[in-house]
Amino acid sequence: MSAPTGQASYTRWRSAAFTSSWLLYAGYYLCRENLRSVRTLPGSPQAQNDLTGLLFNFSLAYVIGHVVSGSLSDLRSARKVALVGGLISAACTASMLWTHSTPALLALDLLNGFAQGFGFPALARMLAVWFRQQERPGVLAWWSASYSVGGVLAGSLTLWFATTQLFMPSWGWKRCFLFPPLLLILISIWFYVTTRDEPEDVGLTPVEPGDRKPRRSLWSGWWTVLSNSHIRTIAAMYFFLKMTRYALLFWLPLYLVQTTQLAPSRASSTAALFEFFGFVGAVFAVRASARWFQSRRYPVAAILLFGLGFLALIQPIVSTFGWWASAVSIAAMGLLVYAVDALMVSVAVLESVPLDCSARAIAAVNGAGSVGQMLSPLLVTWFALHYGWDNLFNLFLMTSLAAAAIVAPRWNDDSRDLPASAPAEA
Repeated sequence: MSAPTGQASYTRWRSAAFTSSWLLYAGYYLCRENLRSVRTLPGSPQAQNDLTGLLFNFSLAYVIGHVVSGSLSDLRSARKVALVGGLISAACTASMLWTHSTPALLALDLLNGFAQGFGFPALARMLAVWFRQQERPGVLAWWSASYSVGGVLAGSLTLWFATTQLFMPSWGWKRCFLFPPLLLILISIWFYVTTRDEPEDVGLTPVEPGDRKPRRSLWSGWWTVLSNSHIRTIAAMYFFLKMTRYALLFWLPLYLVQTTQLAPSRASSTAALFEFFGFVGAVFAVRASARWFQSRRYPVAAILLFGLGFLALIQPIVSTFGWWASAVSIAAMGLLVYAVDALMVSVAVLESVPLDCSARAIAAVNGAGSVGQMLSPLLVTWFALHYGWDNLFNLFLMTSLAAAAIVAPRWNDDSRDLPASAPAEA
């Protein structure tokens, strides 16, 4: 193979790995919140009336899905894992059309949460395989738009399917359980057809040949991940950060209605600014780390988390200046949250472990964060009941400072320093 042809092949397959995985992970959101999206529409399923319980069960299954996905993606085929997750999620969502009992709807939502957990570890491993270590920070920063901007777009499209009168008007909310799953199936198949697990699958050499070693066994790989101090620190931090992120995602609209008397539609659009500006923060955090901190990740994360705590502290004052001030503050909080999320959970995690453990490392950290996500609706409900919605941002102040306190002591540490670990096993 000539050099130009080989270079063209690398460019083609690396571009496909990025664009197709970006599209697939954004597509996962088409079937992530369908029960919640139709909760206020006439005749919609009744299982979602208990929103707190629904979110808890979905998140629990999501954690389990991460463990399975991390293991299979490292040991088998990340591409197949991501495909299967998308297909199962779509099937579960579509099945809700013909299911009317609360237990059956909850069972389908649990299986959907399990399948949704397949996506992130598998796709992160694919990016780690197809891009060199020095390229990954920038690639992952831009890829993070798949779950910030992509999540907003997918969620908006799902709600549009449920409410539009342009076609099949008699179906009402049922369109939300028909067209998004069909779209996710098409995206999943497109992803599988256009990507490959490894450069070797298309006759190319690994992008970093020195990293290619025999894969660790199931338990050896998990031990390598869980014994890594960087992974434990980031996982502990992410427990609090993801608790904050999902509490804001799910409860900001209700908070705005309760405290600023915004109309529900305007409250929802204002809350969407939290996700929409997220990827801007991710790109900024990666560049700030490289420019001012010699690519150390911990100091940037600590500064941004303390900044998030400060915004939570002054939010009650900011809200008195009107809608525009609240909108700017919410956008800034989204920027800070997603900046730390992408910088630590994607970039720093993949820098901290060998390539053959990358999916399990992502699964461990995101799984720990998802436990925080699982507890967030219970914590927010309890806090609002005892202290009122006006004081909700005091809770976010505490969780932000807890996350900052975990990473700040490692200010001078570098996640790129791989610790000595057990040899790989065939």
